[in-house]
Amino acid sequence: MNDSAPHTHLQKKLRISVDKLYVGGEELLNEIEEGLNTSRIENPRVGFQGTAGSFGEQAALEYFGSGCAELKKYLGFDDVLAAVAEGEIDYGVLPVENSTAGDVLEVSDLIVRYNLYIVGEHTLRIRHNLLGLPDAEISDITQVYSHIQALNQCRQYLKKHPGIEDIPYANTALAAEYVAKKGDIHLASIGSIRCSELYNLKVLASDIQTVKNNFTRFIIIAKHMELSASCNKISIAFSTAHSSGSLHSVLSHFAYNGLNLVKIQSRPRLDEPWEYLFFVDIEGNLEDANVLIALGRVRSQSSFFKLLGNYIHHEQ
Repeated sequence: MNDSAPHTHLQKKLRISVDKLYVGGEELLNEIEEGLNTSRIENPRVGFQGTAGSFGEQAALEYFGSGCAELKKYLGFDDVLAAVAEGEIDYGVLPVENSTAGDVLEVSDLIVRYNLYIVGEHTLRIRHNLLGLPDAEISDITQVYSHIQALNQCRQYLKKHPGIEDIPYANTALAAEYVAKKGDIHLASIGSIRCSELYNLKVLASDIQTVKNNFTRFIIIAKHMELSASCNKISIAFSTAHSSGSLHSVLSHFAYNGLNLVKIQSRPRLDEPWEYLFFVDIEGNLEDANVLIALGRVRSQSSFFKLLGNYIHHEQ
């Protein structure tokens, strides 16, 4: 063995593997290069789904602080993504996962449709409260409005009150606004303390979520990736051939390259009946050779592949 050139064979193999990415992965590498040349926008215009008092607004304020030039509200998740794509805002803030109710599936479906990237994430502790008109009591309530995720997160409390019908609404804050405008003592909403203050509602019951340690993860969406050495989490979406062992074969590339897979979620493909999209989060940075090798192999074996982003994950 030639001691003057240690690991020459291994280095050659790695070089060949990385070079192979350029054969079929120029688009992927161009995305990464663009991300390396893009930095965080100062004094950005930021959008969220809902209205004043929503958890989306709270997440945006906590993540960006006082540095926002403008904070805009949108009716739907799709509206936020469209605003980022069209350059109306610089960043969008969307809920993607709750620790008790699971994934916000609509957001998962939407982020694949847009040519946008996840550039950050923020975890928000969620405390739900039953809100009614100032003169209302719990015994008066016959209907409660809130986002389906919030209703699901308070399911145990609602089961104790079978006389209350739960009705899904677009957003927790919009539900509070609706109850305030209707002026009906029999209506209530589930939302934050800030909602009660903004819409002059009374807190009929506090902290009614089933799991007290209840958190929602929000993602920050932008037109371009913003890569740095601190980025430690990668999100991708892909679809494999509908054949035996295909998913195992794709996922094995993460293990072979020493990468930790932290999440996998499947969703039906809307454009291909009986085929599925897999959303995967792994630990790593797009400047690392083993990451590039793994993603190149995954991409080559996938019928659909989309790099969703590389961003900083903070342990809670």
